[in-house]
Amino acid sequence: MPEHEEATGHEQATGPTPMTRHDQVLVEGPFTRADLRGVRRRINELSESWRLPEPVASALELVTTELVVNVVMHADGAGRLRLSRYPGWVFCQVSDVGPGVARPYTAGWQPPSGTQTSGRGLWIARCFSDRLTIDSSALGTTVTAKIWAPSGPR
Repeated sequence: MPEHEEATGHEQATGPTPMTRHDQVLVEGPFTRADLRGVRRRINELSESWRLPEPVASALELVTTELVVNVVMHADGAGRLRLSRYPGWVFCQVSDVGPGVARPYTAGWQPPSGTQTSGRGLWIARCFSDRLTIDSSALGTTVTAKIWAPSGPR
């Protein structure tokens, strides 16, 4: 089967379907607050081309925006954004070279208290993702959000 063709309904996929060049987008930073409008516009374009239902497109936009804002706030904008589409799923991965997250395994599990000055972005991303993983060290942080995304009309 050519790399750019997906399996038909008669075949059972045993692993990830090979991606085409349209199934993945990489945006290299640095990012600024002014870039957020362009990021949102690109996500809307991708959501249409990937035929994501409106609730999925909205979740992807919200999660991506919150994670890119974290790069702007905590890593001086130095980072990158990768959006990927697999059958049934969409992934948003944001990496930075900031100072790292203090407790990545528990970050974003609880809403921040009224006295906390940060933490809302990871909490929101966790709320709108089916799975959120945070890999962090003093070298930087990579956050990967997995969102269930059936194909369908928009």
